[in-house]
Amino acid sequence: MALGQIRSVDSADHSAVIALEDGREVTVTFAPGANIEVVEPCTLGTMGGTLDDLRVGYWVEATIDEHEGRSCSCSSLLCIS
Repeated sequence: MALGQIRSVDSADHSAVIALEDGREVTVTFAPGANIEVVEPCTLGTMGGTLDDLRVGYWVEATIDEHEGRSCSCSSLLCIS
């Protein structure tokens, strides 16, 4: 899992830009069925979400698969803020 902060979200393109702790910014593409967990407002636990629930500035833990010479994919993303 990589820790980072969301810089932008493009729901139409199923992608997001995440600034990682090591200073890199990666553009990740979400496959259909990717696991996205967001903060549940009443309990502050987590609940299933979609790209539309993500906001710029959220801190996330993401499972990122880097593909040689291509964009990265994300199979799981957990909002921690």
